[in-house]
Amino acid sequence: MRLSLAIAVAALVAASPGAARGREPPGDDASVYRVDLPLDVAISGAAGLAALVPWLLEDRIIRLRCPCDPSEVPRWERFAIGNKSHAADVASNVTLGVAVGGPLVLDAARLGWTRPLLEDVTVFAEALLVNAALVTAVKYSVQRPIPLAYANDPQYVHEPGSYRAFYSGHTSGVVTALTAAAWTARFRYGETVWPWLAVAVGGVSVGLERIAGGNHFPSDVMVGAAAGLAVGTAVPLLHRRSRQAAPLALVPAPGGLGIAGRF
Repeated sequence: MRLSLAIAVAALVAASPGAARGREPPGDDASVYRVDLPLDVAISGAAGLAALVPWLLEDRIIRLRCPCDPSEVPRWERFAIGNKSHAADVASNVTLGVAVGGPLVLDAARLGWTRPLLEDVTVFAEALLVNAALVTAVKYSVQRPIPLAYANDPQYVHEPGSYRAFYSGHTSGVVTALTAAAWTARFRYGETVWPWLAVAVGGVSVGLERIAGGNHFPSDVMVGAAAGLAVGTAVPLLHRRSRQAAPLALVPAPGGLGIAGRF
């Protein structure tokens, strides 16, 4: 069931009418983003380091504090304590892989090795890396134990990675990737339905999988989805290539000359 939801993400993106009909010809005319490559590479690199360094140093950053009292958890979230599904855990990784890899493969197949593809990949990667940096900053600041740690499972109580529940990186990553892809489809093909259904299916799927696997509480995945939606929207919008107005020109008009142009 979980895996079928993950596969549905790819199906929804692939079934996008804009991608199937190809309303925009491949090549430089398909460009929808304005990229400053040195600046964007620098931002992506800094974000990548911000996500990587705390992970490398987590033994020094994370404070192991469990066994923990389940009463610390809001009552409506306590059902997650004791969840431990390996299948759901694997499915969440599959969902993340599909959400990140699927849009890139489809974009490359549609555009070929062109400048618009490079721009799309630059924006897509920057969104993912900025999201990863934000997730990491919050995780290592909050240090919320995962449900399996609250269940006092010895395998997790003494593992630093068990204190990074808030908020869900898988959920925010999936939603960031699919949201960025949805905006690209909107800008290039005018799509307003299918890509956003993929965002919804992917976000719900990975959220349920992370909860079922005992990795997160509902609030972790809710905040992760909201954060992913914000980052996946902000980065493409900040890079959107504005349509240039045609130059103004003098044209004959009744009684003299007029000004014509596209605004």
